[in-house]
Amino acid sequence: MKLNNIKTVYLMGGGGTMLGFAKELQARKYEVVVFTSPRHSTEIMPGGATLARELDGAAIPWRMPEDVNSDSVFLEGATSLTMGIGFGEVWTFARKTIDRFEGKLFDFMGIPLPRYRGGAHYTWQILRQNRLGACNIQVINEFMVQGEFDSGEIVFSREYRFPDSARIPQDYFDAAHKQEVDFLKEFMDRAEQGEDFILSPVPEQYSIYFPRLNTIKQGWVDWSWGTKDLELFINAFDDPYAGASTELDGQLVRLKQARVETLDGPFHPFMTGLVYRINSTGVYIATPQGSLIVGRVLDEAGQDMTAAVKTGQRFFTPMARLEAAMTFHAQYDAKGAKA
Repeated sequence: MKLNNIKTVYLMGGGGTMLGFAKELQARKYEVVVFTSPRHSTEIMPGGATLARELDGAAIPWRMPEDVNSDSVFLEGATSLTMGIGFGEVWTFARKTIDRFEGKLFDFMGIPLPRYRGGAHYTWQILRQNRLGACNIQVINEFMVQGEFDSGEIVFSREYRFPDSARIPQDYFDAAHKQEVDFLKEFMDRAEQGEDFILSPVPEQYSIYFPRLNTIKQGWVDWSWGTKDLELFINAFDDPYAGASTELDGQLVRLKQARVETLDGPFHPFMTGLVYRINSTGVYIATPQGSLIVGRVLDEAGQDMTAAVKTGQRFFTPMARLEAAMTFHAQYDAKGAKA
C-alpha cells in the first residue's frame, strides 16, 4: 500500500495526539479537516484550552456531525486523494463510507495490539504492572466497533516501554504523547517517500480485552485487598481521573498519590483502614502487610481535604458500594458517559 498521493487528511475523534498530528500535517501543507464529537471537543488539551479552542486558534477546520456516514461534507470530501485516521472516534463506519477512501481509512491505536482492546488502557495496565506501550496504524473495516473490537490489518507499528517512574495514568499519557507524535511523523515521512506498506494481520491468538471504566461508578477501594493491590488500584484511578473512592467516617472521599511502606507494619486485619499517623509525607493507613501512605484526600467535589483528616479515623467502603462497582458496565456515547 502506497500513500504518497495524499492531498487531504481527515482526522476523527480527539485527544492531544490528534491535535499534535493535525498541526504537524498543517505544517506539511496538507488540507486537514477534523471531525469530532461533543465529548471530544470539550476535552482539555496539554496547553489548558479545549480541543475546539485549540483547533480554532490553529485555523484548522473542524466539524461535529452526528454521524459521519450521513454527513455530506465528510462523504463528498472523501476521494482517492483523501486519507482518514481515527483517534478514539465515536462512530462505526458503514461499508459504503469505507469504500470512498479506497483502502486509506485508518485507526490510530495506542496499545500493543491485540492486547488491551476495549478501554481505560492505562488503568488496566497499571493494575497489571504492565509497561509495554505501542503505536499502530490499523485499517478500518466494517467489523470495527470503537472501544470494543478491531480486526483490520496493521499498516505500521512500533513498540516502546513506559518508564519505571510512571505510576499513574497521567504519567502514561505524558510518556505516550511524545512517542505517538514521533511515530506519526515517521509514518508520514515514510508515506511521502513512497514506501510500500505491507499489511499485517492482527495476531488474534494474543488478544486481551478489558472494558471501558467509569471512575466515579467503579473506582471504589476494597480494603480487604493486600497493600500492594490497594496502592495499584488507587494509582490506577489517579490523575487525570477523579481518584479512587471510599468513605471516611461515612463521608465520601477520593484518594490519590498512594505508596506502600513496610517499616511500621504488619497490622492486624481489624486495624485495616485506620489512620495512625499524619505528617508532611501523607496520611498513613494500616493494612495487614504494612502501611498505605496517601498523599491527597479529596472530598466529593474534588477539593483537597487532607488537612482535615484525623488520626483514629477509618477509611472503609460499604459492601453495597463494592457490589455496585463490580456489576456496573460503563458505556459512552458522543456526549460522554451514559448513566
